[in-house]
Amino acid sequence: MTLTSKFGFSKLVLGFMGAALLLSGCGAEVELTSEPVEPVTNTVVDDHSGWWCNAHGIPEDQCSMCSAKAAKEFKADGDWCEEHNRAESQCFKCDASRADKFANLYEAKYGKQPPAITP
Repeated sequence: MTLTSKFGFSKLVLGFMGAALLLSGCGAEVELTSEPVEPVTNTVVDDHSGWWCNAHGIPEDQCSMCSAKAAKEFKADGDWCEEHNRAESQCFKCDASRADKFANLYEAKYGKQPPAITP
């Protein structure tokens, strides 16, 4: 019994055509450029379990943007920036120098500068 008689000539032809199609690729041309490509980086999601809030550059338990309890306390003390919806003392948008206080806390604890704040 030959291969063509067992499977039929049409199945054999279709098989060869399918293999040829797979081996030939899609035919799309790829253009290479000399422009640099930004590397893909893994983004760390802040799960709020550590001491430092990476997203806001403040100790986690004091972060008025992540902790409803802290926000409530800051609002009760009259320390609130209505424009940016955070404690005024933590509003780096109104006064960027306020970040220095928290950066110093981080540096005292870890001996290095804190990670960059997520914009």
